[in-house]
Amino acid sequence: MRSMLFALSVVGAAVVLAPLAAAEPPPAGDSAVKVQAVYGVEQFPIAGVTADVTPCAGGPVAGTVTTGRDGSATYIGGSGCYRVQVSTPMGCSLDGDAAQQVSTVPGIVPTATFRFRCA
Repeated sequence: MRSMLFALSVVGAAVVLAPLAAAEPPPAGDSAVKVQAVYGVEQFPIAGVTADVTPCAGGPVAGTVTTGRDGSATYIGGSGCYRVQVSTPMGCSLDGDAAQQVSTVPGIVPTATFRFRCA
């Protein structure tokens, strides 16, 4: 019970302190990747989860985003294949792979959803 309260307080603090994620669509001609972080059967959003976005072919990190109150963040870049890797928030464990691969094209915003289990 104590660990559950601790985890909920950490998640609650992250919700309050995390910056809001951009909710607007990408500019015309650009492509975007949406990162979604959720926990529990109800899929409650988790704020403050950071994700690095890198090209699938390798190379340096193209961008880092942090989920906002709604549990989502958007990376705006060019069309192509991207690898999205998240960090696990304190008090939680990832329910799946820490990285996902998505392909973007203008007008379609793929979502990389990461599910966590928070005690």
